[in-house]
Amino acid sequence: MRRPLAVLLALGLLAGGIVAGPAEAKKKKKKPKRVERTVETSYTFPSGIGTAGAGACSGCVQLAAGPGERWVSVELQDDTLPIAGADISWDSDGDGLNDTGFTVCGATDGFVEIPDGVTMVAFTWIVTGPGCPGGGATSGTIKATFANKP
Repeated sequence: MRRPLAVLLALGLLAGGIVAGPAEAKKKKKKPKRVERTVETSYTFPSGIGTAGAGACSGCVQLAAGPGERWVSVELQDDTLPIAGADISWDSDGDGLNDTGFTVCGATDGFVEIPDGVTMVAFTWIVTGPGCPGGGATSGTIKATFANKP
C-alpha cells in the first residue's frame, strides 16, 4: 500500500513542477525599467542667424545622449521672453552638417525618438522662428531629459 501511494505522490509532485515551471519562468522575465537622466545647460545669447547645421551657430549648446538613451524631451526657459524656440538637430549621415531634428517651442510634447547615444545641437533663435511663432531667445536654460524608453 505504501509503494503505490509513494509513486502517486511522486507523480503528483512531478506534474505540479512541470505545470508551475513555465508560469514561474514568465514571472522571472522582467521588462527593462525606464531610466531617465536630466541635463540642464545654459545659453547666454541666441545662436545667431540660420538654422542648426547651417548658418552662424556661435551660441549653440550641445546635448549628448548616453548609450541606450533613445528618447529625449526638451524644455526651454528663457530669462526674458515668455516663449523660447530652438531647433534641436544632429548629423545623421556623417557629412558634418546637422540634417535631422525637431523644433521646440517652449517644450516638446512628450518624448521624441533620437539615435542611440547621439550628440545634438540646440540652435536657439534670436527672433521668431518658423516652428515657433512669437518665440525667440535671449538667455536662459535648456533642460533635456533622456530616457531608454518613452
